[in-house]
Amino acid sequence: MRKRQIGAELGKLSNLLKRQMAYMQRGTEAEHITGMQAMILHHLIYWERDGDCFQKDIETHFGMRRSTATGILQLMEQHGLLWREPVARDARLKRLVLTDKARALDEKISRDLDRAERVMRQGIDEEALAVWFRVCGQLRANLEEYQSKASEGKV
Repeated sequence: MRKRQIGAELGKLSNLLKRQMAYMQRGTEAEHITGMQAMILHHLIYWERDGDCFQKDIETHFGMRRSTATGILQLMEQHGLLWREPVARDARLKRLVLTDKARALDEKISRDLDRAERVMRQGIDEEALAVWFRVCGQLRANLEEYQSKASEGKV
């Protein structure tokens, strides 16, 4: 029997989650929004209550590269979900500002994200979830450490 691989399982889960989000959004105004765009939109709603949010915040929070964040945010701009506004203290900085269209979609997106979370947690007790999150944290730390060393030519 072939050894199960973490990367393959994570890939399958990612694909299933993307399909689940697309399924829940079909036939609605949010249909053209990807799962990642929905998560970013949802988080921007919360972040704007605490102050400005910038592309770097998205990159850090979602663990994505600058080029990936740029592409996603550009699509969100094209779909009329946000715009970038220069900050008075530094014109190079552009804060992310949600449109009314994005805010109107947040309630539906919030419900969909909550429902997807409930579906994924079915039949899993809190102890098992704690282990899952601890293992995911270690996997992320391992990969980040390796990538850091690789970028410095140490592997």
